[in-house]
This record gives sequence, C-alpha cells and structure tokens, in this order.
Amino acid sequence: MEFPKPIFDSFEIDEQHLPTVNNEDEKFGAFRQLLIQRIEELIHSDFEKLKWILYRIDVSEKKLNDALQSPEADAANVMADLIIQRQIEKAESRKKFGGNENDWNFDV
Repeated sequence: MEFPKPIFDSFEIDEQHLPTVNNEDEKFGAFRQLLIQRIEELIHSDFEKLKWILYRIDVSEKKLNDALQSPEADAANVMADLIIQRQIEKAESRKKFGGNENDWNFDV
C-alpha cells in the first residue's frame, strides 16, 4: 500500500520515521502507529488543527461521532482508522473513475 503524502504533510510526520520492515503489513502497522501518535499529540496540544485536518481529509463527522460512542473507544485509534479508510475510499474512487495525476487533488 502506498501511503498518501498529504497525510504525512498534514500531520507533520517525517516518512523517515517509518522503520525498515519486511512486508506491507508491517509497513502499514508502523504507519498507523505514527499516525496515532501524532493524533494523540494534536488532541492534547492543538485540537483545532486536528479538527481542521479531519475536515480537510473529509472524514465523516457522523462516522467519527458514532465510533466514539463506544466506552472503550480510543479517540486516536478511531481517528487514525477513519483517516486511513477515507484515503482508501478516495484512491478507489479515483481508480474507478479514471482520475489522473493532472487532476486537482484535494487530499490534505
């Protein structure tokens, strides 16, 4: 899986922090952990920026609110999974409808 550069940029994650791994599952796990860590930092230091990023990435507010209703829900994990899910949806949509590199890219 290729990770979208806009996520790294939005969350100010340096791709060099991803460890060298043996397979795609490990790479995905490492990426997810970095994203969760950065979301946790933003929850505590700049919640407004986090809300802005979620809005720009187009994470569904309803899905987020529904997922956070569970008492055992961890906010950073929920947000990371919804961000990843949304990016996958966008990639599939571009693939299905033939978006190309020259099209406008609204990912953040």
